[in-house]
Amino acid sequence: MNVPPRWIVEPTDKAFALGSDARLECKADGFPRPSLGWKKAAGRTPGDYRDLGVSNPNVKVTDDGTLQIGNIQKSHEGYYLCEANNGIGAGLSTVIYVRVQAPPQFKIQYRNQTASRGDDAVLECEAEGETPIGILWSKNKHSIEPSNEPRYTIREEMRGGGVHSSLSIKTTDRSDSAVYTCVATNAFGSADTNINLIIQEHPEQPNSLKVLDKSGRSVELSWTPPYNGNSPITRYIVEYKLSRRNWDSDGERMMVPGDQNMAAVLDLRPATTYHLRIVARNEIGDSDPSDTVTIITAEEAPSGPPRDLKVEAVDQSSLRVTWKPPLREEWNGDIQGYQVGYRLASSNNSYVYETVEFSKEMGKEHHLVISKLNIYTEYAVVVSAFNKIGQGPKTDEIRAYTAEGTPQQPPQDVTCTTLTSQTIRVSWSSPPLETVQGVIKGYKVIYGPSDTWYDEESKDTKITGSTETHLHGLQKYTNYSLQVLAFTSGGEGVRSQPIHCQTDQDIPESPTSVKALVMSADSILVSWLPPERPNGIITQYTVYYKEHGKSDTETVQQKLLPSQLSYEATGLKRRDDYVFWVTASTTVGEGEMSQLVHLKLSNKVPAKIASFDDEYVATYKEDVKLMCQAVGLPTPDIRWTIRGEPFAPNDRMRLLPEGSLLIREVSRDDAGEYTCHVENPYGQDTVTHTLLIQAPPHPPEITLQSTTTNSIEVKIKPSAIDDTTPIHGYTIFYKPEFSNWESVQVPSSTRTYTLEGLWCGSRYQIYASAYNKIGTGESSEILNTRTKGKKPEVPEVHRFVEVSSSSITLHLNAWLDGGCPMNYFVVEYKARHQAEWTMASNQVKPTGNYVIMELTPATWYNLRISAHNNAGSSVAEYECATLTLTGGTIAPAREVPAFGAGGLPLYLNLNLIVPVVSAVVVIVLAIVIICYLRGRNAPIKEEVYQQYQYNASMPPPSTMDKRHPGFREELGYIPPPNRKLPPVPGSQYNTCDRIKRVYF
Repeated sequence: MNVPPRWIVEPTDKAFALGSDARLECKADGFPRPSLGWKKAAGRTPGDYRDLGVSNPNVKVTDDGTLQIGNIQKSHEGYYLCEANNGIGAGLSTVIYVRVQAPPQFKIQYRNQTASRGDDAVLECEAEGETPIGILWSKNKHSIEPSNEPRYTIREEMRGGGVHSSLSIKTTDRSDSAVYTCVATNAFGSADTNINLIIQEHPEQPNSLKVLDKSGRSVELSWTPPYNGNSPITRYIVEYKLSRRNWDSDGERMMVPGDQNMAAVLDLRPATTYHLRIVARNEIGDSDPSDTVTIITAEEAPSGPPRDLKVEAVDQSSLRVTWKPPLREEWNGDIQGYQVGYRLASSNNSYVYETVEFSKEMGKEHHLVISKLNIYTEYAVVVSAFNKIGQGPKTDEIRAYTAEGTPQQPPQDVTCTTLTSQTIRVSWSSPPLETVQGVIKGYKVIYGPSDTWYDEESKDTKITGSTETHLHGLQKYTNYSLQVLAFTSGGEGVRSQPIHCQTDQDIPESPTSVKALVMSADSILVSWLPPERPNGIITQYTVYYKEHGKSDTETVQQKLLPSQLSYEATGLKRRDDYVFWVTASTTVGEGEMSQLVHLKLSNKVPAKIASFDDEYVATYKEDVKLMCQAVGLPTPDIRWTIRGEPFAPNDRMRLLPEGSLLIREVSRDDAGEYTCHVENPYGQDTVTHTLLIQAPPHPPEITLQSTTTNSIEVKIKPSAIDDTTPIHGYTIFYKPEFSNWESVQVPSSTRTYTLEGLWCGSRYQIYASAYNKIGTGESSEILNTRTKGKKPEVPEVHRFVEVSSSSITLHLNAWLDGGCPMNYFVVEYKARHQAEWTMASNQVKPTGNYVIMELTPATWYNLRISAHNNAGSSVAEYECATLTLTGGTIAPAREVPAFGAGGLPLYLNLNLIVPVVSAVVVIVLAIVIICYLRGRNAPIKEEVYQQYQYNASMPPPSTMDKRHPGFREELGYIPPPNRKLPPVPGSQYNTCDRIKRVYF
């Protein structure tokens, strides 16, 4: 029969120790035999039972319904359902709770937890296990007592299957970084979990910041990594700025990986002061900056050209160059000066350079006047700056012309053509283009009568822009001299050689004076003087006369030869009144009539002179006849007086039958007034002539007025003896010592004249002579004088020479020019003991500085400088040492040189042998003379011959070995240079030891 299930062993709640093997019996009986099965609730509450998984080998159900759990764990704890069913009736089931009795345990035994410094931190632990569970906290194995540490707070909360505890820490600090342990304890045991609390903060500032290396544009740094603030340093930040800037607005940054402690900062400016510091960065933030390091980068040659280059003409041979320094960031050091290069714009030749010192005045414009250039020539100019390292880039080429000069040749093919009696046409072609030296603005035609050409006041000038002009309003039938010159903005050019043209003839003016004299009862003598301006060649005179007051009478005319200056009209009516006039004629025609002369015939004929008062001009040594044509009845008596004294005939003077006075081979003494007296019973008359003798001028007097270095002013005084013939001008002759005579002509109005362009410091001889149309007179006495000035004077070494590591700067303006402008310098140099000199330049212009570049650092050099002016030259030798690369000085060489000065063996060195031999000869002669004089008890006059040796570091004369001026050099002794600190940029420090030798 069928029997429903019934319990034999009904399961009940059980408790097992953790890790033990558990057995849960569930037995039932019935018929048929019931089947037994186990299920487990899915959650922590009864219900939702699920079959036990067969995959877990530790859990199995035996055939008799026993549930076996091996190594039971907390996960096995829960509600279990046991069912018995045989199909009869409802079956059996029962629910039990299986408890696993375990000590506390933590799911995580160790973990890290971070917190930022200053923030609050909460450490949590959750222990699972049989309750009650007690929780204790410790820090680095030291118990935490919240009562002793108000920043700590511990809280606990019961949760299913365990206890949750939290440890709160307020305002964490670096000291809170530690291992915190949470210990859970129950009746079955204890467990702990460790929390490594890491308080993270900003890194500390990097330290030991050092400069490993630096150059002009980079610096290599190293530093010691700082405390990282419990957070790996992700990067370092290299901050740098110019020293005069501030960090906030002008600082620059460079990132470096956090695992490095070295970095190179690039793209710096040379010769610039920088501030550098390091900042460390982690995830929390940045550290404080490290201590600031100050560096000065090494110098480099300037990287930029000067600015605002301008070139303008000063005069015909000079250009003024102005510029401003390069941008400050392009200096790359202290600028020592500038190289100004120039060349002909049309040439591809190298630039000629002049050196200009740097002016330290901020914003000051630098300038240089380049002189001795070609007139009106285009030049190309560049400028570059240099410092102690080298020369920077050049500016772009600027081109400019020197000022216009004056044409060096006169206009060509000058011709003149007479157009009328008062007009001449003048034409020419321009001077050769290559001699114009500018742009021709026009031409000047200088013209005047040839017979007064010497007198500048008699000349006129006409300006025209063309190559042809007409001269109007000229004197009729006059020979004119003409010159043409071209002029530019620079002035007037050379005059052409005078050419001559004569204006055409015209009708003459009237005769100057007319006389009518009674010769007899029926005849009248008419005389006249030629026209003042004949305006041509007189071909005839025409005498007109008629009875006065009778209109019906016929006018009589009589044509006469041009040489005839009187006419006797005969057959006239007695006692009638007659009127006379005279005209002159040329080939052009008859001129104007003279004044009318009235005369009435008379039986009485008084003594009269037909000749006129006149001025006779005679040339020295020629014959002259003074006219005295007399009329009268009876024939008048004629007598002459000379300068008021009665005339007495002699070998050179005699009275001619018609009454004229003849003087043969006139001399200067014959000049004066000659008076002819005529007299008869009816009257008397006189005529006075002035005789002028033309002769070469008397010698002028020339005296010294003043002198300069290149000019001599002389005073010219005409002879006190009056010269009848006007002086046309003076010729001044002058010559320097050991050279040829030169001359210059000056106008007659000149009273002082300055001879310019003379040699400075030279002797001159000067004399003068006057000239007129007759010839040149005798010369004056010779004036001996000299221009001012002397040879250049050698400067002190410390004012002249400045050294750096790779160059030597010569301050040329330190030389005293002796009053004569410097012409040029010759600069030579060589390394000490080298035989051959290197020519740096033999045409160094005497302006600014000259820099010898590309020298070897820390090396002794010999310099030989010769300065030249017109008075002569002076030569000096120097010995200098370049600085080391770091700016230090070097010790003097101690070896004994095998050669003397100039690299020659001592026995071939004339600078040594000649003085030594001369000294020996002088000493021997002196001993002989002294012995001789002592023997005669005569006084001895000692002559001292000194040789000057210039040495900046010599001891006082009292301590010097005076056996021989070159004694120390023979032994190889060189006084050591001063031990000084490296030079401050821009200082005048140098290591020139001495001036070795000076030649005059």
